[in-house]
Amino acid sequence: MDRRSLLAAASLGLLAPPLRASAVLAEWKGPPAAPPIELSTADGVPFTLASLRGKVVLVNFWATWCEPCVTEMPSLQRLHDRFAPRLEVLGVNYQEGPARIKAFVARSSVTFPVVRDTDGAVAKAWGARIFPASYVVDRTGNVRHVMIGGADWTTTELVTTIAKLL
Repeated sequence: MDRRSLLAAASLGLLAPPLRASAVLAEWKGPPAAPPIELSTADGVPFTLASLRGKVVLVNFWATWCEPCVTEMPSLQRLHDRFAPRLEVLGVNYQEGPARIKAFVARSSVTFPVVRDTDGAVAKAWGARIFPASYVVDRTGNVRHVMIGGADWTTTELVTTIAKLL
């Protein structure tokens, strides 16, 4: 495969690695306070991260064209189901239209909230440049952990790390 084809395949997510079963959440090294999220759902309903204060929140930046994002979505749903209502997963879709998001959510049976980052400003504020990018926010609104790349969110290591914050 020549360099141009390799770059094109990588940009389309065609060379995405499989989910990492041994993934570990890294300690967050940035400013402690989570950047604000004030976006709308695909139905146009306003939604804020601040409305989830008091819960642990896993903020997941994703897109339907991102194969690792799509692959990890069922494990995010299982994690949400296991720990709700103390844990909320918040899906932040990167620059896609409402019809595409709604179709994906319906196909994948996602029940956690999904909001639209229409211009990419929220992803930029969080430093999410590679997808999926996930951040664990504690009950007081501070970012505690980060994961860049796809993961199986039901592994013992990830569940244990998140459960300690609940």
